Formats: sequence, C-alpha cells, structure tokens
Amino acid sequence: MLLMGAGTSGYRVIRGMKRAARALGFDRLDVVVSVTSIECTFHRGNLFRTVVAAQQSPAIDSSRIEALEYITHHMHQRITPEQLNRRLDWVERNVRAPRWSPTVLTIAGACACAGFAVLNHVPWPAVAAVAVAAGAGQFTRTFVARQHAIQLAGVAAGGIVACLVYWLITLVVPHPEVISSGVVCSVLFLIPGFPLFSSVIDLARFDFFAGMSRLTYALSIIAVATFSVGVICWITGINPEPPKAPAGMMPMWWYGAAAVASFVGIAGFAFIFNSSRRMVLVASTVGMIANVGRLLLVGYTGLPFFPAMFAGLVVGLVGALASKKAALPRITTTVPASVIMVPGAMMFNAVYHVTINDMSLALANAASAGAVVVAIAAGLTLARMLTDRDWMFGHLINFDKPLEGEPKVSW
Repeated sequence: MLLMGAGTSGYRVIRGMKRAARALGFDRLDVVVSVTSIECTFHRGNLFRTVVAAQQSPAIDSSRIEALEYITHHMHQRITPEQLNRRLDWVERNVRAPRWSPTVLTIAGACACAGFAVLNHVPWPAVAAVAVAAGAGQFTRTFVARQHAIQLAGVAAGGIVACLVYWLITLVVPHPEVISSGVVCSVLFLIPGFPLFSSVIDLARFDFFAGMSRLTYALSIIAVATFSVGVICWITGINPEPPKAPAGMMPMWWYGAAAVASFVGIAGFAFIFNSSRRMVLVASTVGMIANVGRLLLVGYTGLPFFPAMFAGLVVGLVGALASKKAALPRITTTVPASVIMVPGAMMFNAVYHVTINDMSLALANAASAGAVVVAIAAGLTLARMLTDRDWMFGHLINFDKPLEGEPKVSW
C-alpha cells in the first residue's frame, strides 16, 4: 500500500510484494493492483488467504518509492513479519511527504511553468507573469492538500487561483495583449505526469486493471484542471491560446534557451514530485538532452509525433543508464524528464474551445495532444523493452529460487 500510494507502476508494486512474500516464506502470491486498491491471495502449501486493502488518496512521492524499492531489492534472506514491519515503520517515520517546504514547492511550480512558457514561445514579458501566477497556484494546491481535502479540490483551487492571478496581472501591466497568451502555461504544474506515463507502461504489459485505473485517475485530474481553467478564461475573457511555434529551424540561441528552460522546468516538476536533490539533477539532465533533441527534430521535420517518440526513447535509454549509475528507481528519473514534453497547452485549449462551443478546434487540440502523449509513452515503452529483460519477458519473482543461505531443492 505504501508503494502503490507513492505513485509507482503496478508492475513495480507486484514485484515488490512478491519479493516480500518469498522472503516471508510463502509459496505463491496472486495480486491485482489498481491506483487505490490491492487484492492479493497468499499461498503456503494447501492454505491460502485473500486480503483486500484500499486507500482514497493516491499521491506522488519519489523519495518514498526509492526507500521502499531499496527494501524490496535487499530481501535476499528469510525475514520475519516483525522485521519487515520495522523496516516499513522506519520508512513511514523518516521518509515523509513533503520533503520540501511550501516555499520551495511554490518556487518549483513557478520554475516548471516558466520553463513551459519559454518552450511554448511565449513572449519574454509573459514568462515572469507565468511564474508569479503558477507560484500562487502551486501554493494554493499545497495549502489545500495539507488541509486533507480531496485531491481534486486542490487541483481545481490551484488552477483557478493561477488563472485569476494571471488575469489580475494583465489588468495592471501597460500592454496586456503582450502577455495574455501565457495564461495556459501558468497552470501546467497540474499535469499528472506520473499516472499518465505509468498507466501506458502498465497497459503495454496488458495489465489493464492497473493501467486503466491509473489512466482514469490521470484523466480525472486533467479534466478538473482544464474545465476549471476553461471556465475562468471564459468568464474573464482571456484568450488562452499560446503563440504558434514558428515553422522550420529556430536560431541556435533559442535552442540554448530551450535547454535551460527544459532543465529548470524538469527540476521544478521533480521537486513537486518530492524528489531528492540527486533525483532532480539526474532527471533534469536526462530530460534536457532528450527535449532539445526533440525540438531540433521538430524544426527539421515539421512533424511533432516522431520526434516525441524519439525523445521518449532517449529518456528511457539514458534514464535507465543514469538511474543505474546513481542507484535510483528508473521511474523517479524518466517520468519527471518526460513531463516537460507533454503538450499541456493543447489539452487546456481543447477544453477551452469546448466552453466556447468550437468543437472542431477542441477535437483537433485533443487529438494532437493525445497523439503526442502516446508517442512519448511508446518511446518509453520501447526503451523499457530494450533495457529491462524481466519486464520484456514478463518475469516477476521466481518463488522456487532459494534465498541466500537456503539449500537448493533438487526434484
């Protein structure tokens, strides 16, 4: 439940449970994992017991994923339930969310959205407005979450506050038309990158129960965020459509700015995901390399989908190597590195055009956004196939393999 509640994929939850079950002396474990519940049956000889557990507040916690996976990866000997409980108690006491203060998370949200603004060709004066509005929205979401309200309430409140702050900024600046196009970028800190990408990876394994539940969770957050912002934009009259990207190659100085924006934006998301400094550095470096490569390919080919898949592949391959070298779970590196490439502006624009009854543009934006997300996920999945033999061939945990110090049974 701790591992599932930290936001990792169903595959990792199942592997961790099976490692623990083998170390505790069970013969087999059958388990089904969703985003909020686990159903499992433990077997020992002819005896079995089925247990169901559920929780209502899924979250993202990279630090807890790292701590829990460290425990499961070091179950090489027989353990007792008391020993396992002591280890899990230590994680609950010492690896708490959030690792960072509300001030740090506010700055992180501002940096994440400012990076998105630069990458979406928003005018430079608007980037500062995006940072201020996004910081206010992230602070609001953090405050609501700490009151133990349901997660969707924090998402809606954060999006509404960010949008209203941006609108207030347009009322006091001399030339509001210059910055009006950045309003969507100020709410992109709400993008649910972890469940969005982990759901596709689970679906690639045909784990439909875990994949569809996580995808539904991600789409619920996206729907609440986009409709909240779409309604506020309609009420205030702000045009949320960002500037269109120029066709062809950009000047080389812009790609340098995009590299900095990618690094800063990914770092912001990693802090929001409760990552450690080491995770932030690795994810930001990997994502910067992949995203700059994607932007160069987009400028050269004029197509968004193949470059997105290529970037997902680079994130998966380089992220796998970097995670192994840094002794980090792969998901804590690859997902933050990929979030900066999610076409959040298209998602918000799709819902905005629904609110103004322009269905053709709404469908066009929704289809384009969905295709880019699928392309990124396809690249991540291909990289997983190439670098994770157990995942590729569906190997979980072999209960017949003896633990350290146990005699090998010969039949």
